[in-house]
Amino acid sequence: MANLQAIKTSSAAINAMAGVGDGQSSKVTVSRYISTTAPASGDIILSAPIQAGSMITDVTVVHSGFGASGAFEVGYGDDTDYFAVAAAAVTGGVVRMSAPTAQPLVLLTNDSIDVRMTGTGATAAVTISIIVTYVPLNN
Repeated sequence: MANLQAIKTSSAAINAMAGVGDGQSSKVTVSRYISTTAPASGDIILSAPIQAGSMITDVTVVHSGFGASGAFEVGYGDDTDYFAVAAAAVTGGVVRMSAPTAQPLVLLTNDSIDVRMTGTGATAAVTISIIVTYVPLNN
């Protein structure tokens, strides 16, 4: 099991956390991870960090497919399936917030949105994009 860092692609600052902003305006951060080896069960792909106090309103994961018995769930911190429960990801597709617990979430600490592998895929070159829509802390 390994933590794999996705690279922020939604702005020039690769791993910079978005700053505070108008509390009425949503922001979107996009992180992309391209694997060079087949992801193993238990591997966690981390989005760019999101500031404490931000309210997560939507999470979308776009992937190119893991092959074989590839599957993943989407969560944060210790709640590994808060946004989406484990689902087969053999072929490419889009996974949106769909778990029964997937309510808007205020982060208590700086955190990432995590894609945790629950199956082992046979495909080495997989692209995973984690798209998070959130309302930043309003200071």
